[in-house]
Amino acid sequence: MEPFGLALKDYWDGNSSSKIVFHRDDGLIHDYFVSHCFRKPEDFSELEKKALKLCSGKILDVGAGVGPHSLFLQSMGYDIHALDISAVACEIMKKRGVKNVLCADISNLQEGIFDTILLLGRAIGLVEDLEGMKKFLKHCKNLLSLKGKIILDSLDVRVTTNPDHLAYQKRNKKMGRYFGIVGLKIEYNGQYGQEFKLLHIDPDTLKNIAEDLDLKFKILHHTEEGDYLAQISK
Repeated sequence: MEPFGLALKDYWDGNSSSKIVFHRDDGLIHDYFVSHCFRKPEDFSELEKKALKLCSGKILDVGAGVGPHSLFLQSMGYDIHALDISAVACEIMKKRGVKNVLCADISNLQEGIFDTILLLGRAIGLVEDLEGMKKFLKHCKNLLSLKGKIILDSLDVRVTTNPDHLAYQKRNKKMGRYFGIVGLKIEYNGQYGQEFKLLHIDPDTLKNIAEDLDLKFKILHHTEEGDYLAQISK
């Protein structure tokens, strides 16, 4: 993810046109402007607004990036802890005024009880695959308070009618992997990061995994494009 960190730093230093390029492992290319990471509350989507309203108690913002959601929740008086694996993102968060910043992988977080674990911007995708999702939820279960909840968003790729995406799902199935896994590399100014997997998990599969771990699952919001917001709780 180093190229992403470089792009964030350049934007913070004044390059308003900073963007990264996602290279999918079938050759598809997608540009992403870093300005989106620095969006203000008035620019949040309806899904984001619903998610933030449901946060309560002590909150862990996982994959916080440069802190758009953490800053908003902090301004509302919540006890918010922003976690990200990127040292660059964490440094920018601190400069932007986020008070409690944790630069770590959540799998290394062994203490602290949270009432809400928040993952927005499809941050849950970084668990990489279905087995990673199981491990993640099992770990989060230990970090949640008695009535704690996980609020996350993901994408149900089955909704798409895009022929490139449909062909990619078919390719995944032929390869014997879950249809919502995406193989990616990030490029910034000609520098490439290591290939990684991103998981877009459909709500039916997520519900089954959660219930297998004796967790409750419900859909809170969904869009015509396949994005959805879910709550997983004890």
